[in-house]
Amino acid sequence: MTMAVRRRPAPTVVGSVGTTCPLVVSVLVVSAVVAGLLVAAPPVGAAPPAPPLYGVTIDHVSHLAAVVSAERALPERPTTRVYFDVSEPATYYRSAVAQLHSVSGVMGELLDSGDADKITPDAYEARVQSYLAALGSSVDIWEIGNEVNGNWTGPYPTGATDIEDAYGAVAAAGSVSALTLFANEYAPDNCGDGKAELTPVQYSEQYVPATVRDGLAYVFESYYPTECDNAYPTSAQVATEMVQLHALYPNALLGFGEVGLPRPTTKRTLATAQKVLSWAYGLQPDLPYYVGGYFWWYSYQDAFSGRKLLASPLTDAFRAEAAALG
Repeated sequence: MTMAVRRRPAPTVVGSVGTTCPLVVSVLVVSAVVAGLLVAAPPVGAAPPAPPLYGVTIDHVSHLAAVVSAERALPERPTTRVYFDVSEPATYYRSAVAQLHSVSGVMGELLDSGDADKITPDAYEARVQSYLAALGSSVDIWEIGNEVNGNWTGPYPTGATDIEDAYGAVAAAGSVSALTLFANEYAPDNCGDGKAELTPVQYSEQYVPATVRDGLAYVFESYYPTECDNAYPTSAQVATEMVQLHALYPNALLGFGEVGLPRPTTKRTLATAQKVLSWAYGLQPDLPYYVGGYFWWYSYQDAFSGRKLLASPLTDAFRAEAAALG
C-alpha cells in the first residue's frame, strides 16, 4: 500500500495532571436510534451527550482550569474530544478527564491516526482495556478508530483488527463507541491521494465487519478543506454522503469528528480558520440522524489558551450550530 505523510502533525501533550481515586467503568447500553435520537438504558456512569453535539478537541491536558473556565462560558454544553497520547498510560489523564466531565461531555480518542503505526494490535487491545478501566465513568464516547482509511495509517487489515478488537472491548464494558473516517470524497482523485486510498464508504464496505457497523453509536468524518483542494462541500453534498454512510451504519448517529487547519491558527491564517469554522458548524444536512460535532482540532491552542484567536468565533460557531440543528 502506498503510504503518505501525515496531513497534520501528530499532537503533543505537555504538562502533567494529578490523580484521583480509581474510577468505575460506566455501564451503558445503546438500544436503538429512534427518530434521530439515541435511546439508552439508564447509565451507571457516563452517558452520551444529547444531540446535537457541540464539539471541541484538546491535545493538551495542562492548565485545565483555563479550559474548564472557557468551556463553562460557551453558549451550549460542549463535548470535549481528548487526544490520548499513545505513550501515556490512562492514569495520566484521570484527573483531567474528570475535570472536563464536570462541564462537558467527553469523547476519548484512543488512538490518533498519526500514532497508528506506533503500536501493535496486541498493545492497542491492552491499551483500550486499561483506558476503559481507569476512565470509564468520565468518558461518554470512545473513539475506537481515527481517520482509519487514511493512507498514512498503515496496512488496512491491521487497522481493521484494531477497530474490531476495540469495539468488542468497549461493547463488553457496556460503553459507547464512535468511529471516525477520513473524508476524501469531496474533491477529485480522493482529495489528490489517489484511488489506493479508499473512501469512507469503500473502506467501510471492505474492512468494517457488519457486527461493528450495526453496533456503533456514532460514525464521524474528519475533514480539512485546505487539505482537500479547498473544497467546502455544501449541506446537500454532505447529506448525500451521510445517507450512504447511514445505509452501512443503520444504528449510528452521524456527523463530523474532526475539522480544522493543519496547524494552530495565526494572524495570517485567521481568516481561513474562521471560514472553515463557519462552514462546518453551520452545516444543515437536514437528516434526523445527523448530530453535528465538528470537534475543532486545535481548540486548546485556538480558543482556550494563548492568544485565543478563535475564542469569539467558536462561540459564534456554537450559536450557528444551535440555529442549524438545535
